[in-house]
Amino acid sequence: MEEQGPNQRLPQVTFYTKAGCHLCDEAREMLDEIATQAEYDLTEIDIRRDMDLFERYRYRIPVVMIDETIVAEGRIEYSDLATAFNI
Repeated sequence: MEEQGPNQRLPQVTFYTKAGCHLCDEAREMLDEIATQAEYDLTEIDIRRDMDLFERYRYRIPVVMIDETIVAEGRIEYSDLATAFNI
């Protein structure tokens, strides 16, 4: 695992999800696995709490965003996440 220097900040990961979404559950498990190899700050957002987010992502979840860039959505493959995290 690469050490973070004092001037390096952790990647900011936003995970758009909702309860009862099996693809979201699988993606969350992948993010947990990634966390064993790469550090990051995770914000998990249930899209049902915000109608704008719900309309934007309802047919796309789960959505994984790193530093404002969507890196994976829908049926997410572990290899795609690993590539996004450079592992």
